Amino acid sequence: MPKLILFLILLFQPLLAVAADCTPTRQTFLGNNYKPITTQKTDVGEGLRIQGRVLASKNCQPIAGARIEHWQANAEGNYVDRLRAYLLSAEDGGYRFNTDWTGLNHIHFIVTAQGYKKLTTLWAGERPQDNQINLNFVLEPQ
Repeated sequence: MPKLILFLILLFQPLLAVAADCTPTRQTFLGNNYKPITTQKTDVGEGLRIQGRVLASKNCQPIAGARIEHWQANAEGNYVDRLRAYLLSAEDGGYRFNTDWTGLNHIHFIVTAQGYKKLTTLWAGERPQDNQINLNFVLEPQ
């Protein structure tokens, strides 16, 4: 019997991995410190890794080539160009970048992809013990 259970787990594991919460990510406000981001970079600092996937709300499928803009204030509370950049999601919808932990506990995002509504949101919270934030963005079709 244990071999049968192991077989079933291995058989359905890919389906379980795809089964994610595909509720669209909540829209928030843009704020008054946004300015167009023209620099494409994977890393804007060090000490904090942010990673996740961009997914479609309709079917939970990954969205490749989504543009993820991010910006945050420095430790003094000033929004500086060094902490502004964008990157593109990979074929599996995945993305990751490194940034500074500035102690201000929030990072802004705009996520866009062809055929989907623009998402304006932010992450807010305490510094994770493992210095990593896992954050998926779920987009709604247009």
